[in-house]
Amino acid sequence: MALNMSAIGALCLCVIVSLFAISSAEDPYKFFEWNVTYGDISPLGVRQQGILINGKFPGPDINSSTNDNLIINVFNHLDEPFLLSWYSLFFYL
Repeated sequence: MALNMSAIGALCLCVIVSLFAISSAEDPYKFFEWNVTYGDISPLGVRQQGILINGKFPGPDINSSTNDNLIINVFNHLDEPFLLSWYSLFFYL
C-alpha cells in the first residue's frame, strides 16, 4: 500500500514540529521561600542566639543539577540588613 505525497508531507511536517518542540524545552525551575529570623541554637552545646532560615540551623540544603534555574525568595525578619552568600558548591558524581 503506497502512501500519497500529501500524507508523506504531513508526516514529515509532524515529525519536524515534534523535534522542534522537544529541542526548545526550557531548563527546569526550582522555587524556594526562606524566612530569616533570630532564634536559640546550641551548635557546641552552649545555648546562644543565631540566625535561622525557616526556623532551622543550619539552613536548608539546595539539591539541583547543572542548568537548573533557582528562584529563592528571601524575607528578612531581622533587625538589621542580612547578606547571604554561597561559599561552596558540591558536585556528586
